[in-house]
Amino acid sequence: MARNEQDREDLMREATALFPRAELQVVHETLPLFWGLKKSGHFSFYFGSDPVYQFDQSGFLRRAYIEGALYRTQGNTLARLTRVRNSEVTILNRYDLSITEVESLLQTMAERFRKLESTFLEDSGVQTIQTLPDNAERELCDQIQAHVQLVLQHSDQLASRIRGKR
Repeated sequence: MARNEQDREDLMREATALFPRAELQVVHETLPLFWGLKKSGHFSFYFGSDPVYQFDQSGFLRRAYIEGALYRTQGNTLARLTRVRNSEVTILNRYDLSITEVESLLQTMAERFRKLESTFLEDSGVQTIQTLPDNAERELCDQIQAHVQLVLQHSDQLASRIRGKR
């Protein structure tokens, strides 16, 4: 992890591992929505710089960045990872969420994606800000909508455990 974090401002230029990728303005969101797809089939949604949700190819939650904390799947729960810094070192504190806390986080996520899904159905609910030159805008929007639906189908499930350093 970087010692100094930077805001995720120019994902269209810098997120080269995500192809295709797109930046959209969604009516009910203040900041633009960024979506990108990796070669592995994993995909991400950035609602501004926070929250961020990353999914596996099946639409199961792998990671999230919410209110300044990183959440990583442990298979049956999420670990919340927070940085504690002093002038010499950065320590990563881990807290495993209870079942109730995981359910609450997943419910909040699902509500956001349900709202996003309904917005896609409105003619003027989503405006494309930027895509890569190789991407057809309509096909990209269809792909993003399919990922939103995939997330909603599996919004109560977590991806397999992401192994961390021990």
